[in-house]
This record gives sequence, C-alpha cells and structure tokens, in this order.
Amino acid sequence: MRASNILTIIFLYLVLSACVNVEIPQTDDPVEKLEWAEDLYDFYQKPVEAEKLIQEAIVICKQTGDDSCLGDAYVNYGFFFRSPSVREWEDYYRENGFLDKSASYDSRLIKSKEYFEKAVFSYQQTSDYSALSRAYLNLGFSYYFINETEHGGNAGVQLSDNTAECEAYASSLEYNLKTLEEKPDARISLPDGVSSFREYIAIHQKRAGC
Repeated sequence: MRASNILTIIFLYLVLSACVNVEIPQTDDPVEKLEWAEDLYDFYQKPVEAEKLIQEAIVICKQTGDDSCLGDAYVNYGFFFRSPSVREWEDYYRENGFLDKSASYDSRLIKSKEYFEKAVFSYQQTSDYSALSRAYLNLGFSYYFINETEHGGNAGVQLSDNTAECEAYASSLEYNLKTLEEKPDARISLPDGVSSFREYIAIHQKRAGC
C-alpha cells in the first residue's frame, strides 16, 4: 500500500473517531466512570466528556472517603491532561477552558504533575505500594515532559535541575521493592528488552542525569 494511502486512512480514522457517537452508560460506580473516561480520551478523541466523568468520580470517591479510589481518579486526571486528545482539542480549550478552572491549555502539563502529586498523597493514606510506585513513576515523567516543553519556551515554569524528577524515580523504585516484599510474584508491564523494574528506572535516571 502506498504511503499516501496509509496517511489518508489514518486521517479518516482520526476524524471518524472524533465524530463517532459513543453511548456512555449511566453509572454511580467511580471505577466504571474512570474506565470510560480513559477510553474517551485515549481512543475516541472525546476529552470533554472524559473530564466530566473524572470529576464525577472524584466527587463520589470523596463522599465515600475512599483514598484508593481518589488516587485512581487523580492518576486518571494526570493522564488526561497530557493526552494527545487534549492537544487535538487545543482550539476548544483555549476558547472554553477545562472543567478544572485552575487549568489552562498552556499549563496543562503543570496541572498533570499536580494531579499525580495528589494521587501520591491519596495513596500514602493506604498500603497500596504498587499504586504509589506507578504514581511516582508518572510524577517523574511529568517533570520530564515539563522540562521538554520548557526548553521549547511554552511551559511557563523554570526548573533549575532534574532533582524532583530523580526523587520521583527513586520513590517509584522504593515502592516497587516494597510491593515485591509483600507480593514476590507481582508483575509489571515493561518495554521489550527491559528485564526488571529496577533496570527500567535506571534507564530514566540515566537519561535525567540522576
């Protein structure tokens, strides 16, 4: 198949994904709301509907006092703010803003970092070391993305070094090791060619100059 035909197919897929009518079931289950939200911003290019579900889930998690649930919601929000679908809707968000009124399109990566920080705090109220490891890992990635954007002159935040990123990776590894102490058979998805989470963290620590 010619490259031009492949590009046309990809373009049509993205257009149809953005326009497809997705019927979202009514549910009071925050877990289901978050699963739907992730699908909406990851696969259907519908971040506006996704953010609404995330906020609804946060309200429920707070009402029930479920810190694990709240941590999951904050993690979801963190992924939302750095998702490609939000970038695709740049014009919309510049004109209308987010449901989270403290966020703007230009500060979306900062807001993503803040939600991963909130997730860390919520998970610290639990004993879910695996969730803490994941939250810290993505907090580290958030600092990396902010630095990358800042170098392009768009982040609006000056980070003098990579200390915070390095600390996040170290904490992620710490809680991964605690997870393995409790659950020696615990597994985590890793990129091809990476044999352990320790090796995975080391790769990012080296890149960050830790």
